[in-house]
Amino acid sequence: MKSFTKIALLLSTTLLVSNVTTETAFASEVVATVNGTKITRQQLDQHIKLLENMTQQKIDNQSEALDDLIDREVIHQEVKKQKIDKDPDLAYIAEFQRRELFNKALLQKSEVNKPVSDAELKKLYAQKIKGLNLKEYKVRHILIKSSDPDGENKAKAVIAELDKGNKFEDVAKEKSQDPSASKGGDIGWLNLAQLRGLPGLAQAIGEMEKGKYSKNPVKSSAGWHILKLDDTRKKEPPTFEQTKKQLTRIIQQTRIQTYVSNLRNKAKVNIKLK
Repeated sequence: MKSFTKIALLLSTTLLVSNVTTETAFASEVVATVNGTKITRQQLDQHIKLLENMTQQKIDNQSEALDDLIDREVIHQEVKKQKIDKDPDLAYIAEFQRRELFNKALLQKSEVNKPVSDAELKKLYAQKIKGLNLKEYKVRHILIKSSDPDGENKAKAVIAELDKGNKFEDVAKEKSQDPSASKGGDIGWLNLAQLRGLPGLAQAIGEMEKGKYSKNPVKSSAGWHILKLDDTRKKEPPTFEQTKKQLTRIIQQTRIQTYVSNLRNKAKVNIKLK
């Protein structure tokens, strides 16, 4: 318990909602005082439940739990003495965390927290699978880096070499400024979703025919690319079971967004920020 106490005392910032009950005949019994401040049986019981929630372990030694509570009270009193609780930045953080605690409690008792059904999950799974581009492309490329002042002309010269019948792999080893040059420009199998940040490349690869290379340099933030499509294949989608946890999180997050949106629509909001 003591070893945990020191860690939790200094590092724990987790916001927890514990199912604390106060129905006990000894709730107001004083179990300790710290500089005159009373620590009651109710506070100790609540503290034990909170620690058990945090550590996921049963705490049988009430004396050690009380020691931990006393340590925290001693520190809190010193905080008050030094007026650290008056620091505006810390006060804002404390208020923010307090609100988050109650906000979480509200969500937990709302419809948002009801179990997600298999029907909901399967419906979302079907939607996600339908929208997936499961085609993969085996690509080679020759890169002339953007830092090269004559990059575009060099890329065009590379294409001219390929037009003469020179083998793409050999030209890549000689001309490419990318680490893949040693492998003949081979950058493996790609899904176009991996190239979201490089829309020009994604479009060019998606429009290419198997065995062909790009007839014009393709520009990206990295430089000028000459692409070659070696092969394509269809990738099997992830199974329902493999995506179940992720789908559950998506549904829960959507519920929260809808719940908050409905609350906001009922509220009188007047934004004055210019």
